[in-house]
Amino acid sequence: MTTTTPTVDEILDAAATIIIGDGVAALGYGTLAERLGTTPDAVANVFPLFAGLLAALLTRGTVELVRVIIDSVDRDPRGGLPSRIFGYALHAVYEHPLARALYLADPEGLTRIMRAVDGVVTVPDLSIHPGLLPALQDVGMARADIDPHAITAVISVLGSGVAMTAPGQSLDAVSAGLTAMLERAVDADVVDTTPGKLTFARYAEALVPCGSAH
Repeated sequence: MTTTTPTVDEILDAAATIIIGDGVAALGYGTLAERLGTTPDAVANVFPLFAGLLAALLTRGTVELVRVIIDSVDRDPRGGLPSRIFGYALHAVYEHPLARALYLADPEGLTRIMRAVDGVVTVPDLSIHPGLLPALQDVGMARADIDPHAITAVISVLGSGVAMTAPGQSLDAVSAGLTAMLERAVDADVVDTTPGKLTFARYAEALVPCGSAH
């Protein structure tokens, strides 16, 4: 067996593959070494703290998700509206293989990961920021007569429901339904949605290391 030290990306790729295929419980220095054709010590040389490996995996996944959402919002002429932003976010999370595995197939595993890294390292928070919708309202993208905090709470619950019910092929219908509801109840009647795009970009960039969202 080779003792060549694997790269960070090789380790994270292998970790994601293990979680997607077998769940968080199967992930460890031993299973990573076996998949990479090396030794557990070689993996530990790169990530002495297993919590650091988990945090790096979540951070990389977050960067990938944020890039997808930002690109989708930027390309859409109506992308700065709440309905479009939250619709794209839902699709991005549940179409990302690792995010789908954690949120749909192994939510208990995601909880174990978050507990393992809590207080040890900092990881991105992918939950809906409570300030995003109020900020979109402030720049005229959301109707002035809505309660943005109540709407954010409802969207969070809907996201959790999607995770628990694992809709599979129904995701398109769920996303379309959420978008339609937000279009009618939340979106402001505006022509230029650039202020909403800029507002979302500021919140999205705060989730990832400087410069990684572009």
